[in-house]
Amino acid sequence: MARIVAFSNQKGGVAKSTTVEAFASELTSRGFRVLMVDMDAQPGNLSLHVGADKGRPGTRELLAMARPSEAGVAACIQEAGGFGDVIAADEGLDAADDRLNARVGRERILDRALAPIQGRYDFILVDTPPALQVRTLNALAAADDVIIPTTAGLSSIAGIGSVLDVLGDLAEVAGHRIGLVGIALVDWEARLRLSKELRVVVEMLAEERGARILGSPVRHATAAAQAQRHGKSLGDYAPGSDVLADYRELVTAYLEALGLEQA
Repeated sequence: MARIVAFSNQKGGVAKSTTVEAFASELTSRGFRVLMVDMDAQPGNLSLHVGADKGRPGTRELLAMARPSEAGVAACIQEAGGFGDVIAADEGLDAADDRLNARVGRERILDRALAPIQGRYDFILVDTPPALQVRTLNALAAADDVIIPTTAGLSSIAGIGSVLDVLGDLAEVAGHRIGLVGIALVDWEARLRLSKELRVVVEMLAEERGARILGSPVRHATAAAQAQRHGKSLGDYAPGSDVLADYRELVTAYLEALGLEQA
């Protein structure tokens, strides 16, 4: 069964989608079967970056299924080249929140929807909105692991605490416990004094809340944004870049924490 990994931070602009894309392409290159699920309705979202066709059935249709079947869920999946597969989001996804809120067991809708196809994949990576919406709650409730990307900014680091609070509520109210909670330092300008000071803050927060920092900081680089604009993975666009090497180390740190290396 696939391991579901939710990527979440309650602050936007923290390279969350970039991190999901980097994980997807790196895991795929290592032989793992990967599915990305885009829960973020923003126009410039993961689905756009990986070249998905937003006109095809995607996350909106997936979440609307009353009785998900393997064939029904498979109809929402499309190939995404070196990124694996994707269930894409469009700008109309925000309108689905009211309908999701009205359903019984609203926080488990994604979990139930993915169940029919979990045997097809090794990892299902879920990109979440930058706010605590019902879709974010669904991603966290479905997750085996949660990775919290954070940049060197106070609001980004404050977002870590918000995610950890929600996970605590899920454990207390719904009995759902996460296997691994990892914090990823991304888009990080390590030479800046502020970055060094904030890394200490993140390390203290991780220790207090039972999370772990994965690997070393992923350095700030324009190559990541340029790769997205060209619809390419970092491995294809900038194979010799420092940022690619950093993301590879981050993925390795995650797999080692699970006791895995290759597919």
